[in-house]
Amino acid sequence: MSFIDSADRIVDWFIPARLLAEREMRTRARMFLISHLFGPILGNVIPGYLFWLEPHPGATLLILALSITGFWVFPFLLKFTGRYVLLSYLSVQNLLFAILWGCYFYGGASSPFLPWLVTVPLLAFFYLGASVRNCFILLLQICVSLGSFSEFYLLGGSFPTTIPLSQMQGIGVISIISASIYVAMMALFYTKILASQTEVEAELNKHLETSAQLRAAALQAERAGVAKAAFLNSMSHELRTPLNAVIGYSEMLIEDTDPVADPTSLEDLGRIRAAGRNLLSLVNAILDLSKIEAGKMEIFREPVDMANLAAQLEAHWNRSDNNGGNRVSARLVGERRYAETDPAKLERIVNELIENAVRCTKDGAIEIVIDTSRSQGDDGEGWLSIDVRDTGVGIAAESIPKLFEVFVNREDATASNYGSAGLGLPLCDRFCRLLGGALTVVSELGKGSTFTIRLPQGRATHSEAADNVLAEAA
Repeated sequence: MSFIDSADRIVDWFIPARLLAEREMRTRARMFLISHLFGPILGNVIPGYLFWLEPHPGATLLILALSITGFWVFPFLLKFTGRYVLLSYLSVQNLLFAILWGCYFYGGASSPFLPWLVTVPLLAFFYLGASVRNCFILLLQICVSLGSFSEFYLLGGSFPTTIPLSQMQGIGVISIISASIYVAMMALFYTKILASQTEVEAELNKHLETSAQLRAAALQAERAGVAKAAFLNSMSHELRTPLNAVIGYSEMLIEDTDPVADPTSLEDLGRIRAAGRNLLSLVNAILDLSKIEAGKMEIFREPVDMANLAAQLEAHWNRSDNNGGNRVSARLVGERRYAETDPAKLERIVNELIENAVRCTKDGAIEIVIDTSRSQGDDGEGWLSIDVRDTGVGIAAESIPKLFEVFVNREDATASNYGSAGLGLPLCDRFCRLLGGALTVVSELGKGSTFTIRLPQGRATHSEAADNVLAEAA
């Protein structure tokens, strides 16, 4: 730690927290303290020299020395009272008293103490600023002090001769040197403050310029986002219509093709249909992500029958030709049968996770566990948890944080399988957050993965009651 840093810490110890919090007052208080901590060291050189010159030092020299030494009391008064303005005026008055007292008893109008009179307005402006009020009070102090000095001179008829003026030539030189050092010290400190403020202003200007650039960039990005959203919305119909036509016509041709007479054409048509469906799924994912990012994706909450959802999922994926030879099971855990959420988005999330599980699980098992009994709160809403578990190849630990990022270049083959084109899992993650929940994953290479959907369950008791009534009526 440098000497300047140590001095700053010592000086700041005397400054009350209220003054430290204000930059301008903190600067003035530091100048006040520097003046009072180091000024008496220079000032007391003169009483010391007078003590050596004067054959019989008396109360006059003692009062002068006490007045100069008394400046060391002001930092402690500031620390424990916080009355900065009052102490500044008292300090200026004490300085005027010390100078005029020395002039009166040691040389009169030719006193070596007179050079110190120049420091009075300088210090006053350093301490308090150059406001009209401060200038008026300072002028009043100087006038009253000089008036009292003149009054004592007129009443006495002359200045007392404590030490012959011819013997005080040396002290005159010392006084001028001390005053010059004192003024130079305060000027250097003031220059340091100005330099510091200049650096702060330059840094502030840089930050303002950077902030302006960031605002311009943000505005440009916002405009680009609006333009992208507008483009995707306008292209939605144009993209989906021809794809639906390709898929529809391929299905019509498949129905009209004899698998025995023309198996090759049937296989080619199947590839066309599959490619069209994959492309349509990709287009839908891009459009949905764009809507979510633009904040235009709507949520339609309604009671969803979790038992029925489990049964549909199990039946659909076990009948599917694209389940990778896996055995798919789904079951409901918990007493609550209904949850209030967006059914279309929930089904899409679960189906996308099952499809990802199928991609890297061959001739294994995929299990869907819907749990409505977790974390029941006092409000009765609780949380819905859906686990999609597989016995596939698993995911490397370093790849897991990237699974939910959009358009990530996944070098790992396992992660590539799980991410497909890079949109499925990110879309599931965005949908879960849109529904007020979260999507997490736990995986180990060679042992499979578990994706967990956690969503607020909502209040669906009225649906359960209606369902019970219908069951009894049946």
